Amino acid sequence: MKNIDLELIEKLADNMNEHSLTEINLEIGDQKLVLKKERKVNEVVTTSIPQKTVVKSTEKVEKKEKTLLDGAITGNVITSPMVGTFYRSPAPGAEVFVQEGQNINVGDPVCIIEAMKMMNEVSSQFSGKIVRILVEDGVIVKKGDKLFIVE
Repeated sequence: MKNIDLELIEKLADNMNEHSLTEINLEIGDQKLVLKKERKVNEVVTTSIPQKTVVKSTEKVEKKEKTLLDGAITGNVITSPMVGTFYRSPAPGAEVFVQEGQNINVGDPVCIIEAMKMMNEVSSQFSGKIVRILVEDGVIVKKGDKLFIVE
């Protein structure tokens, strides 16, 4: 039995976004993969002033990566290997993997990226000190987003 490749899943998810698809079904042998994307539900509220419309989105607003105040990044950057939700700890209420100022080694877990209900542990490619954590817990990140700076 061959497992469905994570890169294939990422490509399918990217295609869903690119082509505005809401569902993809894939069957390989006895394995079945279903990717579903919730549609945005918009509520339109009109005011008494003609030609003005207020749109309230009922979908949770995605938080974006924090911008760096000092501009340039120095040191090594750990990036997200995939699209998903960034978590600093292995479970709600558990101790975080790393904190700013903490020394780490190559291979140490630094966070989890949840993608399609799967928890994917991200390990450091660098040894050094975590000098900055660039995203907040629970934020949706994209592949290649900067997560940590290690010096």
